[in-house]
Amino acid sequence: MIIRTLTVAAVAAAGLGIASTQAHAAQRFDISGQVNAPNNSGATLRQSGPFSGTPLGAGTVTVTTAVGRGSGASVSFRMVNRRGQIWGTGDVRLSFHGAKVSYAGTARITGGSGAFRNVRGSGLRLTGGGDLTGTRFPLRLTGSVTG
Repeated sequence: MIIRTLTVAAVAAAGLGIASTQAHAAQRFDISGQVNAPNNSGATLRQSGPFSGTPLGAGTVTVTTAVGRGSGASVSFRMVNRRGQIWGTGDVRLSFHGAKVSYAGTARITGGSGAFRNVRGSGLRLTGGGDLTGTRFPLRLTGSVTG
């Protein structure tokens, strides 16, 4: 009876170890958002708006862009919803075509809280753009994350 109990306990512990490892396995990250036109001017722009996608669900994203840094602009972002939040940084190259701007670069998730406290990722692809006279600018952050 004691051997059988120990065997069951060992199998259960091994199962918990496998579940823990799977919880930190790589998963797809694909978030799309729409941020408002910046309500400030200068080299540092602050924008916010709704986002949705895998694995976070829906919420609000806030982006701060420092134009003239890195490859064209450095960005920091925070995505928040009722389950928690993630934050990170990125570096994008800006392209201007008439009255349109587009950007593409890389980003990394450096922290999280709540249900997303263990989410981390690097080498994520950050893209977006829009009409310079527009009021909404789409953005997309894709790649693979752990946690």
